[in-house]
Amino acid sequence: MDEIEQFNLSVPAGCDPDDVIYQSLKQLLYHDIIDTPINFNGCMPQCGMCYRGSKEWDYILFNLAVVGIILPTVGVFGTIGNGISAYIYSRPEMRSSTNFYLCALACSDMGVALTGIFLFSLETYRTFSLTVTRLSGFFSIIVYPIGMIAQTCSVYFTMCAGFDCFVQVCLPEKISRVFSRPCTVRFFAFFVVLFAILYNVPHFFEGFVIDCYHKEMGGMSKEVCPTTLRYNEVYQTVYYKYMYTVFLAVGPLITLIILNSFIIGFSVFGSSSGNMDDTMSLVLVVLLFISCNTVALIINIFESHLSESLGSKINYIVDVSNFLVVFNSSFNLIIYMKYSQPFYDTFRIYFGRRKQKADSPGPGPPIMITEKASKTKICKERLSRLLVASQPEVLI
Repeated sequence: MDEIEQFNLSVPAGCDPDDVIYQSLKQLLYHDIIDTPINFNGCMPQCGMCYRGSKEWDYILFNLAVVGIILPTVGVFGTIGNGISAYIYSRPEMRSSTNFYLCALACSDMGVALTGIFLFSLETYRTFSLTVTRLSGFFSIIVYPIGMIAQTCSVYFTMCAGFDCFVQVCLPEKISRVFSRPCTVRFFAFFVVLFAILYNVPHFFEGFVIDCYHKEMGGMSKEVCPTTLRYNEVYQTVYYKYMYTVFLAVGPLITLIILNSFIIGFSVFGSSSGNMDDTMSLVLVVLLFISCNTVALIINIFESHLSESLGSKINYIVDVSNFLVVFNSSFNLIIYMKYSQPFYDTFRIYFGRRKQKADSPGPGPPIMITEKASKTKICKERLSRLLVASQPEVLI
């Protein structure tokens, strides 16, 4: 700390060298996170110290098209679609353990889509508007950790839904009943949210906001700079390389591939009595998750090697990866509508036009919950029908 205090920073004349801005700049310079010289406008440093946007015109057009236009369009659709999915899966006629996880997945995917629009799309337009630059600098430090929490929840609620489907399809009924209990389902959901928050706490300490002067736009702005924690070698190796690989990348992907393989195999060759529409829709959701997250997995594991070999071209891959994350969180409604008949029927009940005929006897039979009926329940129903049929008619 004393070495940092003694680090020489050319503070403009008449400015307080003990100001928190200059102390932060000293730390960044001491750890070689930013380069010298630092330009000042009065006592304020000029913006652009920590922001390293590409100046290539081809990339600017690509980024504007993919991240500035297509991504927010998909994200808005995904936000609305996930809201509809969460509403449908929370209806009484759709209550089941798997559907509870899919409802929670829709809520977390909504968070991924919203934070993705803010973090990625707003970053694209910051070079065109001083107001957008200020908003991005002020809120990014909070929105980024929240987005990572939502993404972690999305990963693990997908795993929970896949595991629950595996239990319902592949395991004996006694075991499936245990995992279908409301207390068990709520415990897993609570654990996922708690784990997502605790796992992403370090992201709240990876950056800080400094006031700066934007020379090109002629006004005061804000810029997010990384803390020394973000560039700590031990932190990068343990948290970003090993923990990310185990808990958010390779671990979940391998688990979902194994679960999906068992589910598909047992559905095709086994004797599962579960609803095949729901099973198919969940399998497709998992396959979409695996496909869209593979690029992000490759980038995060081989980031240093890709940066050396591709140079600035890696920005194209990063943009595609960010788009696929938002796309994965936005497309599930299409799968549910196309491949899950119970979901589609329930959607028609709540959002479709219901034209009841005058001679219609009523609204019709309710939508059945797509869980396997227990053998005890089936036996009781058969016994009650036999008892009714055996009773003699009473003459009046």
